[in-house]
Amino acid sequence: MLICRTERPGDGEEIDELVCAAYGHERTADLIWSLREQGDITISQVAEYEGAIMGHLLMSPALINGEDIGWLSLNPISVWPECQHQGIASTMLREALNSANELDWAGVLVQGELAFFARFGFKLASELGFSAPATELPLLALAFKPLSFRVSAEISMPR
Repeated sequence: MLICRTERPGDGEEIDELVCAAYGHERTADLIWSLREQGDITISQVAEYEGAIMGHLLMSPALINGEDIGWLSLNPISVWPECQHQGIASTMLREALNSANELDWAGVLVQGELAFFARFGFKLASELGFSAPATELPLLALAFKPLSFRVSAEISMPR
């Protein structure tokens, strides 16, 4: 049975191996370590099956116009390559979104494939009033609370 749980001390090395395998390079694992060292991780969870970590997901505060206004950045979601397309990322994402909502965050931003994230309620961020520089993947947003403003802002997310 797949269990989603909060990352624990001692998980870091296994998460590193997983992230490097999932992305094919060390940059994303380095980002995670940097966020850990800075204390900028809000949600870090793993998907565990029979004691082995199969997936990892991380959320940290997103800065909008240089300020933390209660939005999270989802970056990254990692699953072992041989375990992808089995619902692990979806399970972790549902759990993390529920946690973020329960923790009273305003919403979540991610650069990703709309086809995947739309099933969780994400929309193009521009539909919610956000503007961001064009990138390879579109900026997507999921609001837990109604926006009381229209954002035309520089959005800073961990890379």
